[in-house]
Amino acid sequence: RLLDALCETLRATSLPDTAEDGLDALQTVLEELGQSFSETDVRTVIDTLAVLSGGDDGDAVDRSSRQWSAVSSSAFQNLKLIHDDFLESDSNSESTRDAIIDCCLAFGKARHDINTSLTATGMLWSLADRDPSRSTVDAVLSRLAELTRDGRAEVRNCSVNTLFSCVVGLGGRFVDEQWCVCLRDTMFGILDRITRAINDGGADSDGKSNAAAAGDDRYKVNVHHSRNSATKQWAATQVLVLKGLERVLRIFFDRLLRSDEDADDPSWLLPVWKNILGVAFDCATVTGEREALDMRLAGVELLVLCAQVSSKAGAQNSTARVGTNMEVVGGALRVTQRASVVEEDDGDESLGRNDGPEVDLKRQQLFVLAFEELSHFRRHVERNGKRSSAKDDEGSGSRYDSIDSLLTQVLTKFVGELSLLYDCCRKDEMMPGPIDLRDDILSEEAEDANYEGRFVRMLVTLANNSGNDRRATYLNQVQRGVMTLLQTMATNSSLRAFKALTTISGDAMFVTSKPSNTDGELGEVFELEAAKTVASAFEADSSDLSDEAKVVVMCSVLTQYQHVYDNSVESDKCDINYGEASAALRYDIITSVLDSGLRAAAQMESSSSRDFFDGIWDRIIATVDKLLLPSSSNRYAGYAYHSKHYLRIVAIVLDHLPKRKHVMAEPMLENGADRAVAVAFECNAKKENGDNELYTKAADGAVHVFLSCFMGLCQKMPSSPAISSLTNQIIGDTLDTEGQDMNDQNRTRHNFALAVCESLRTTPSQDLLISLFPLLCQLTNASSDSLRMAAGRILSSLNLSEAISRERARADVAERRANDIEEENIAMLEEIEDLQAQNEELERQLALFVEGEMQ
Repeated sequence: RLLDALCETLRATSLPDTAEDGLDALQTVLEELGQSFSETDVRTVIDTLAVLSGGDDGDAVDRSSRQWSAVSSSAFQNLKLIHDDFLESDSNSESTRDAIIDCCLAFGKARHDINTSLTATGMLWSLADRDPSRSTVDAVLSRLAELTRDGRAEVRNCSVNTLFSCVVGLGGRFVDEQWCVCLRDTMFGILDRITRAINDGGADSDGKSNAAAAGDDRYKVNVHHSRNSATKQWAATQVLVLKGLERVLRIFFDRLLRSDEDADDPSWLLPVWKNILGVAFDCATVTGEREALDMRLAGVELLVLCAQVSSKAGAQNSTARVGTNMEVVGGALRVTQRASVVEEDDGDESLGRNDGPEVDLKRQQLFVLAFEELSHFRRHVERNGKRSSAKDDEGSGSRYDSIDSLLTQVLTKFVGELSLLYDCCRKDEMMPGPIDLRDDILSEEAEDANYEGRFVRMLVTLANNSGNDRRATYLNQVQRGVMTLLQTMATNSSLRAFKALTTISGDAMFVTSKPSNTDGELGEVFELEAAKTVASAFEADSSDLSDEAKVVVMCSVLTQYQHVYDNSVESDKCDINYGEASAALRYDIITSVLDSGLRAAAQMESSSSRDFFDGIWDRIIATVDKLLLPSSSNRYAGYAYHSKHYLRIVAIVLDHLPKRKHVMAEPMLENGADRAVAVAFECNAKKENGDNELYTKAADGAVHVFLSCFMGLCQKMPSSPAISSLTNQIIGDTLDTEGQDMNDQNRTRHNFALAVCESLRTTPSQDLLISLFPLLCQLTNASSDSLRMAAGRILSSLNLSEAISRERARADVAERRANDIEEENIAMLEEIEDLQAQNEELERQLALFVEGEMQ
């Protein structure tokens, strides 16, 4: 037996040259006679090559030195020849398969050439791909798990990636027991060893550090400073394990649920799930410098993914591309076989699944655990923020400086993953319930009993602990992500999201702050962005927001506005030196809310309780009344800076106000018009004592307020007597001052007269115009061209012939009625005369009768 003698010589020799010559001879024999080898011969050759690999196999001859490097390379070429040419058939016995798997493991452990170790690791995967039987796959996974303990980061990381790629590629063929062993023993065994290595300062399972294992110049590789220590490199390996777990859970979670149901140990998945959540949380909250960032990000991603896959809808569909027969040549990875694809079904998984009640119950149980771990992370962030706040209060540094320097990046990742989670749960676990019409949601206590409420609280916590610096010009990434997600929830009619946004906005929805920088720009304040988000949800094209949600949120916004207004925010903070950019009440946001909210209320009123909507309209009228009739301390600021907003708000309210409420709105508009006239002339009088920009703007604004009120009366309540009285007063005063100098008072009268004419043009009542016809005719003789033209336009719209015809017809009807009444009166008089004659005759007969009785 020459082959046995050659192999025995190769195993026994301590001379590298002899071994190298023998391997050359062995390669020649394999190339010429390898096809005729028996399985025993193949195993003998493979065992010999394993000995010559240079791995730590406990042999008497030490083959790990530099002199044996060429021998190891030659032996590996022989192994590749056997692997590529003699293992194609399925006739190989289990012992041959185990031998070549162990040989690949030996070369993977060998420290002569990193490329050889990496290629040997890839050969293990190809062996499992060729023979995906349970025994082969289990053997390959166990050897790959052993290689994950290697002190060299490159080999260790390659083994981790190969192991998970093998699981992803072949997991569809796993039996239930394989999944149990793979997750519970293999993967968590790897995590335990990595954790011990990190805690031991980077030592591998044999107690050797990575640096010691790579002490030879052959093993040195230039690495980034974030990977320049053994501990950092082991941490990078742990990140790969976490990402591998993510790949497995994304693709095979449903399979794991069913395997847990059918396996011999049906309770194995629950403790494994708890371990996954525990590892993810520990990684997400690990402390450290920048080298810990990747681990924290991976922990956050895995933590949220667990909630995604265990939700009713499941995680987003994913496609995994895996490849086998890969080898490293000159430091580059070469693919020798086409990759296989593992693809999930398209469409909504929740609709396609047909799980039994037990599986659904298990899914729900796992989701509860995952969401509770998310809440645990929220509490961790909250505690972190409180410690930072306490440090700031003690004067030991700025709160923003004391916050974890990496926390913003971690929270940004967390918010992004939460957005994916909400996409999975928005129609099931976090679907808003039925909306009950109520006046205020802000005064209600927070509800954490359901997932939606807990999710919103989580987002608020993230925003509050993201390092919000009021001096910043723009929102940071965490705040922007939270705002976008809350807006998405709000458009899904989530009242809890609206409540959070309204609470965050505070007074920013109604109050404009002073400029925070020298350029006079306000910047992107977080509270203001929350207020804008509420308004954007009410846009006309946001059809996802229900009418019920619009009405309820509008009522809550009105309640908060009245609270701000009653506290006289504007009168306390208004400063004319800042003009319109001063800290004063703002109305652009509430105007958007009112427009959409009142439109929804008007649409719902026909099918809902009128009593509830009566309360809404009464509150709206009371709010507008406060705008039009400000307190004496704030008599001019509102007219000066917000008159156009008043005009817009009045128009919106009157556009949607039901007719039955016009009787309540009429005194509001009449009083508003009277007050505007009074304020305008008061401001003119005050300007005579000294020029003041506030009074000038207030006088001009009063004209706008008058226009909004008077036009509302003309359009909606043309029979109101206030229209005639105000018209006679304003136009009469204007005509009386004809020929006088155009001072401030006369200019104001002129503007009011133009406002009256503009309003009268919009009235639908011809009767109103006819009643004012004489006054309008007088106005056509005014010296002002604008007044003459305004009066002319009104008169041109008046159909006099129709009015005269209508009045003639009315006079004819009245005349006929009078004639009829006169005829009826004559007939009644004749009847009265007849009755009087009959009465006299009866009295005469009675007298005769009495006289006859007495005789």
